Amino acid sequence: MKHSVKIALEKRKDKTGQIITENVPLFAEICFAGNRIYYFTGYRINKDKFSKEAQQAKKNSSGKEGNRIVQYNDINDRLKKIKAELELFFQKTNKATKQDIITLLDVACKKAIPESTEPEGFGFFNLFEKYLKVAEISKVRKRNINSTLNHWRRFESSRKLKITIDNVTIDLLRDFEKYLREESTRPKARNNDEQISSPKGVNTIHTIMVMTRAFFNFAKKEMKQNEIEIHYPFGPDGYEVPSEVYGNPIYITKEERNDLFNASVSSERLKRVRDIFVFQCLIGVRVGDLSKLTKLNIQDNILSYIPRKTKDGKPVTVNVPLSKNALDILSRYDFPDGRLLPFITDQRYNDYLKELFKEVGLTRIVTRINPTTGEPEQISLADIASSHMARRTFIGNLYGKVDTGIISSMSGHVEGSRSFTRYRVASPELQRQAIDLID
Repeated sequence: MKHSVKIALEKRKDKTGQIITENVPLFAEICFAGNRIYYFTGYRINKDKFSKEAQQAKKNSSGKEGNRIVQYNDINDRLKKIKAELELFFQKTNKATKQDIITLLDVACKKAIPESTEPEGFGFFNLFEKYLKVAEISKVRKRNINSTLNHWRRFESSRKLKITIDNVTIDLLRDFEKYLREESTRPKARNNDEQISSPKGVNTIHTIMVMTRAFFNFAKKEMKQNEIEIHYPFGPDGYEVPSEVYGNPIYITKEERNDLFNASVSSERLKRVRDIFVFQCLIGVRVGDLSKLTKLNIQDNILSYIPRKTKDGKPVTVNVPLSKNALDILSRYDFPDGRLLPFITDQRYNDYLKELFKEVGLTRIVTRINPTTGEPEQISLADIASSHMARRTFIGNLYGKVDTGIISSMSGHVEGSRSFTRYRVASPELQRQAIDLID
């Protein structure tokens, strides 16, 4: 069976964007029948101690297997064994699955997963469901945990194996991460069993793995109370959760927002979408909160509400004075149930925004970090228009012009919020003012 095997170091960047060169995981990249597997050899080594051309550790060097120092000859013996086992395997078969390869190499590298000895009631999914039920956390975080649990169920089904507390090893977590990045699916629609491809981006994978780590922290304590010790696959020498990647926040300028507000729009459908988006730009509210607002939230032309993200922890009351344009938009609608605007589903809102941006010519090219690949790319504003861009527009157009405490008091960010810093970026106007000081 046609195949290829390449030994290589993992390519991963630190939080500053620099390539990590020390204690780097060593992988076997295996390609066959349209499949690609990255199998962790069990070793880590510094980049300067590995020969890319020879695909082996350099003479007189050393690496690590967990905390244990391993000499170059032992590393290279395992690498040779991996290649030899694969060569023999592919000579004898015309059909293979990814799990066949992983099982083969686990045995060859003496990393075979032990059979489960889970006590009754302490299964992986039993404990995950208990964690979801008893954890004292916000509704938003519970939704994230429930989503993570569903990803694990689909992963188990895709790999045709039984997930247990015992067999969630570093290698399995890496395979789960790869599954999320390349093979992840989701239901085509609510109450629909049909699945469609839905690869996850860097930041979504970060969230899922953080939720998984939180679950393992819970499981470890839960089982210890019952005098049961479990292995913990995270920690300094365990699986490393991939870092989040954020570029500068992208938003439309005040001038672009006003052009959109005054633009001639062809359909009533897009006019309504334009009104919702511009109003959102003028008050900085999250779309989930925006859809819940009614006339009762407005007194003396001041909008007052408690964001859903804070109401389960430390509730923050947000007050936003309404501008002339915001009041103008609200005057166009008068619904019997008191709602402010003609809301639609989040997905349709985002789809229609892209259509609206293209129609009015908001197609400026911007540079962003691709959410799936984590790499920089140039893309049109219209292609990435979304409800959250309105929130970024509100904050971005105020940043540098008023105190950040005033901005966060209207955006609903709690004091010291890390997420607030991701909205902050110097505007072109402030940058031009800075450059003028050079001359």
